Amino acid sequence: MKSILFFLLLLGYSASAQDYNNTSKVYVEAGITGGTYSNTGYNVGVFGGLGFFFNTFGKQSAIDIRAKELYISNPERESGAITISYRFYVSKGFYLGAGFAHNHEVNMDDFLKEPVRSIMGNGDAIIHRTGVVGEFGYDFKSIFKNFGLYPTTNVSVAYLTLDNEPNPLINLSIGVRIGVKKQ
Repeated sequence: MKSILFFLLLLGYSASAQDYNNTSKVYVEAGITGGTYSNTGYNVGVFGGLGFFFNTFGKQSAIDIRAKELYISNPERESGAITISYRFYVSKGFYLGAGFAHNHEVNMDDFLKEPVRSIMGNGDAIIHRTGVVGEFGYDFKSIFKNFGLYPTTNVSVAYLTLDNEPNPLINLSIGVRIGVKKQ
């Protein structure tokens, strides 16, 4: 109940946002992610991101580089997903994005034999796939007045090309972005 109340307070606080919820130029981001892997199973993991904001067509935009490490349940695999997206902010914190995706996957038995090489994407049994990603999300206002600590949420759909492999990879990510606020 406390977490629901906290989320509602955070949502109410962000509803009174200024023109842009993010007033930092460069940011780093981290959080948790989960979703589906085609209709065969679920995935869960962590993510990290790096990006920067700029203006395009009089609106705030961003370039975002995001890396995810995922456990996939069926087929049981470890996956590393990397996306590079261009985000266009429609209003306040709501954005739409599109870009490129790369994914490497390895069966869990092979992952347990070579965990470091598997995470780095260069193990012997790695399956590499490349494709496109579309996303939408909402970036909340900073929690602090003079320091940029922004709660974020993101839904991304990656369609990766490789015959006989499940598609798409769908993720809901919730995280925290840190950036130095412009004065």
